Amino acid sequence: MRMLVPSHIQEHFEMWDAHEYKDRWVIEMREKAGALPAALSGYEDIVFDGYCNPSEVLSHSFVCKPIYLRLYRRRYKRSCSDRHYSNACDVTLKGVKMVPELGIFLKEES
Repeated sequence: MRMLVPSHIQEHFEMWDAHEYKDRWVIEMREKAGALPAALSGYEDIVFDGYCNPSEVLSHSFVCKPIYLRLYRRRYKRSCSDRHYSNACDVTLKGVKMVPELGIFLKEES
């Protein structure tokens, strides 16, 4: 997995599933449990409330098939509230939906 998923993403996410399609691979990753958003620190009535909409980023391309990472961030709330909180994960280059390693490589090539 270290070849397909950059280490900075593996620190915060774990592999959940992988799908092979005719034209691409999709690796689903879910945020690891335990990293509560900073806005909820100090509260004890925190509950897990599912996942946010996934972000999909281009990771690498092997055997003429691109590999996309579908990242699901955890969503939390206080048990007495309907307001949701999640961690902000900056895993892409600014303005590009690909991991920094691939973006820097392509930039150097051009």
